[in-house]
Amino acid sequence: MKSIEMIRHGPLTLRVTDGFTVLLCEFGTSVIRVNGVSLNLNSREAVLLARGQSVMLEKIKESSRLRLLEFDPIDLFHPDLARRYVTPHLTSEKSIHILKQEQGHHAIIQTIERALQHSQADGPLALMDATLQCTVIWRYWIQQEGQAMKDEKKRESLRHMLAYIDAHIEDRPTLAQIAHAGNVSRSECSRLFGSFGDISPIAYVQMKRMERAATLLEDLNESIADIANRFGYVSVSHFVQTFKAHHSITPLAYRKKHQTKRAE
Repeated sequence: MKSIEMIRHGPLTLRVTDGFTVLLCEFGTSVIRVNGVSLNLNSREAVLLARGQSVMLEKIKESSRLRLLEFDPIDLFHPDLARRYVTPHLTSEKSIHILKQEQGHHAIIQTIERALQHSQADGPLALMDATLQCTVIWRYWIQQEGQAMKDEKKRESLRHMLAYIDAHIEDRPTLAQIAHAGNVSRSECSRLFGSFGDISPIAYVQMKRMERAATLLEDLNESIADIANRFGYVSVSHFVQTFKAHHSITPLAYRKKHQTKRAE
């Protein structure tokens, strides 16, 4: 285990990480280049890197400090624990995780700071204390890996639900039908739409229906009454009110507007 302190023009030249690596901008501002991509780190922000990543210091402002902590996670655990909690995660596709202040990463950043502090201390228990903090950092890493898999599963469910809505947009899909398409509960369906789109599933359906209605109006092939009937509106006036609420214009005015544009 080692930590390196770097001031302006410090020793972080281009290298490939040998172990699990943590770069913390202790204060000030710095720019590091990871796998060819420039990353800005401000005071008390950090990046976690898996083994085998290219990294270099690109720029650091005067009086700023960037610190490096590198360790082999296998060394942190008994072999039985290492086989369970380290080995399966060494070949993960996850290679980088960025810790930003505004994203609520205060606790893990404090852990990194303690690990750096203990790794440079001279006390009889300093190495043990540093090892314990590094174990917490590694635990956080594999937790994020698990969260990434959960997030991907959620996005996959959302993709299926959006595809279902697009395929059945004229049928007015229900919440139950949309949730079934994503293989989630109705409450989880609502949470996913709220989380990723800041909209409810039914509001999204209504928005897509009115966008589809606008496209049909532009084609000029169907009457407004036929389009209203296509979307299941018994009353044309109800369709007109709904369309106007979404587009701030009536269907007839919308059609005339696009007729004018075509004539020009």
